[in-house]
This record gives sequence, C-alpha cells and structure tokens, in this order.
Amino acid sequence: MKKYWIFIINVVLLFGVIYLKFFNAITSKVIVEYYQLQSVLAFIIFYMAINFLSNTVKYFYSKRNKIPKNKKNNVHFGIENIANVTIGIGIFIMLLSVFGINPSELITSLTIVAAAFAILTKEYIVDFLSGIYLSFSNTFEVNDLVKIDNIKGKIVEISMLKVKILNDDDDIVIIPNSKVHYGEIINYTKRDIRLMTVDFQIALKYIDSIEQLEKEIISSLKSFGEYIEPKSYNLKVVEMKMDYLEVKFQYTLKQVDMDLQRKIRKRTIREVFNFISSKKEYPTTN
Repeated sequence: MKKYWIFIINVVLLFGVIYLKFFNAITSKVIVEYYQLQSVLAFIIFYMAINFLSNTVKYFYSKRNKIPKNKKNNVHFGIENIANVTIGIGIFIMLLSVFGINPSELITSLTIVAAAFAILTKEYIVDFLSGIYLSFSNTFEVNDLVKIDNIKGKIVEISMLKVKILNDDDDIVIIPNSKVHYGEIINYTKRDIRLMTVDFQIALKYIDSIEQLEKEIISSLKSFGEYIEPKSYNLKVVEMKMDYLEVKFQYTLKQVDMDLQRKIRKRTIREVFNFISSKKEYPTTN
C-alpha cells in the first residue's frame, strides 16, 4: 500500500511539473528568462518520467509472471540498471546546460577524448554490458545457488557492475560482472534444488574403506533423518590423486531449507574430521 501511494504521488508531481513548465503562463515566462531553471525542470521531468516508466514496466512484468510483492529477479535489476544509467546521462546533460554548454557541440569536440576515456574505462564498460546481459538472461536468478569459479553461494543481487553472493560462511562476496560472464558457472538450482553436495579431500592413508566412511557420515546425520530422503545418501570419488581423494557426499532434502543445509554441511565436515582423527596414530607416553 505504501508503494502504491508513492507511485501516485510521483505521477501527480510529474504532471504538476509538466503543467508549470508548459501550460502555466506565469511560470512559463519565468522559465524562459532563466535557462538554468529551464534545464533543471527539464531534468526533473525526465527523471520522473524514467522513474514512472521503469516502475510501470516492473509492475506489469511482476503481475504477468505472478512474482510476489517485494521480490526481485534478474529482469527487475536489469530495468533498474538501465534506468540508473539513463538518469546518469540526463544529469550530465543537465549540468552542461546549466553552465551554458551545448551538449551536442561538446560531444562533437570531445570525440577523441571520449574515445580515450572509453579505452581507460573499458573494464567498467565491459562490467556494465555484462550486467545487462546477466540481468535479462536465464543463466541464474536472485536466490539461485551457484558456483562461479571457486566461489559457491546464493545470488543476492545483480547490480550494474557487480554480482553479490552469500557464501556458506554468511559472507557477502562481490564479483565483477565481466568475471561472472566469462567464468565457469554451475547453477545448482537449475537441477533439483533439494539435492545438496559437500565437497572435501581426504588423504589415502586415513581410508580403509569408502563404504566405511560413508556409513560413519550417514550415522552422524541420524538427528537430521526426518529432513533427508532415506535413500538419497551417496559418497562418490570425484578424482584420485597420488596421496589423497577428492570426494563428494550428496543427499536430498525433503524440502528446501538453507539453514538446515548449513547445519548438515557443518555436521558432515565435522564427522570427516573426526574420522581422520580416529585414524591418526599418536605417540604413547610412559
């Protein structure tokens, strides 16, 4: 309801400013005499129009796709990014006009400088373009569980230049959009989101039997038994090195629960540590 009234107020203000600029004789005369005021009012109209347009597009998109209120996906972030860049360009043109500089003449005279500036800021430009692509692609969405290069976590935001990920330690990891775009991406949410994986390495000298390690890990998770599909446990060897194994322990939750996933992950890692500790030989003392 609050957003609804804010939207109504913005619409009223937009039409109010348009009326003062174009249809009110007194204010129109004053505006003509002071070109700085004319530029500022033109920007205000431009800003409010862009804001109105972006909110309207997001509203109808959410309604059409039955997206709950206060929820955002890639398209919402993409629309906001485009609106912010457009408003930024409008601010730049307004400032030029306020200082009596013709924007078209300045852009023409600064073509070479603009080209040099583009070269110096190419990384930001690539990040921005990558952000636009990611916003409207179906590679991943907000709240998807992903792995980008070696960073695993939940997507919490896709901005103009960065992607923010909440990892298993509840840290916010910020990755440039270009790195995301060109990096290796695994989207775990695109498969069965209830399927969870815990990756770890274990030295060969501590393993008598893979089956025994699997049994001990499963046994340590008995307290979570009501939340896990009984026949979904699976411990598999990903790769065998000279002195250690890369291993995946997988299980399927009965329902999606991120907090529960973290607890099970911690319990699994702890059990692997206990398993290794029990295999170590400690010197005896007399």
